[in-house]
Amino acid sequence: MMNSSDTFPAKLLRTSHADVHKDHPMSRECSFQLGGKAQYFCKPRDPRALQATLQLCLEARVLHLLIGGGANLLFRDEGFPGVVISTANLTNIEPLDPTRIRLGAGLSNAAFTDYTLKNNLTGFEWATDLPGSLGGGIYMNAKCYDACFSNIVSEVKSLAPDGTWHVFSKSQCGFDYKQSIFQKNRHIIVETVLDMAPGETQTISREIDRIRQDRKTKGQFAYPSAGCVFKNDYAAGIPSGQLIELCGLKGHRIGNVKVYEEHANFIVNLGNGKTQDVVALMQLIEQKVWEKHHVRLEPEIRIVP
Repeated sequence: MMNSSDTFPAKLLRTSHADVHKDHPMSRECSFQLGGKAQYFCKPRDPRALQATLQLCLEARVLHLLIGGGANLLFRDEGFPGVVISTANLTNIEPLDPTRIRLGAGLSNAAFTDYTLKNNLTGFEWATDLPGSLGGGIYMNAKCYDACFSNIVSEVKSLAPDGTWHVFSKSQCGFDYKQSIFQKNRHIIVETVLDMAPGETQTISREIDRIRQDRKTKGQFAYPSAGCVFKNDYAAGIPSGQLIELCGLKGHRIGNVKVYEEHANFIVNLGNGKTQDVVALMQLIEQKVWEKHHVRLEPEIRIVP
């Protein structure tokens, strides 16, 4: 539990240089639109304020969690008994040359897609309408349409748990399928440098429209969700969604959440859902897939705390 004095909220407000919200519903901060309240929620205005906020939490021995766009997070119904720190204000865009861009980790994938279109840069069309932030995408090495962040990352600047700064080259990021070193070292991704390529506006726009229409046709955003719940196990030779579908689980419902009929690797919130029901549905899916296919599914989404 959080152990804070009466002055802690004031210190947090002063340190983060951002609004601090008490008892903040975390359902507002994740794409699942589920979860309880955080005791405190803040968005530091810049990297220095982020570093100072982290240091304050460490010194006060306060439970804390860093989040990006919340696309792959699911907060428990009981909430988070500490400080949730968001990178949402870290949205800087700094061209280093015509195709090499330094970007804040809190910049949304949608905002960077718009930037690439306006500046005739190609290489990010695959991330059209991908929920979340650049930092979260790098953390997960997010992948779709046969492309992923590791294709374009040049370097990553991070803040270690002890409050020190580090810069990782692409080769040091430990990228693999839905993997990066940041899932292991607990560093906070603060900035990244991405390498784009020169493109032509109409060509980029057509590809963005194609992917946007494909997502719409598949109904990917008809309900709140975190996208794919489980990673694909390539050793199985069949995508996780197909394994789940073959178990007859499409449309299976617990409470107000269900396995999506349009994509069996999606669990969707039908409205007023509960995190506990998502967890129960995930456990059922894991059990049924193991019983039928002898495949251990690995969750892609992160449940906190």
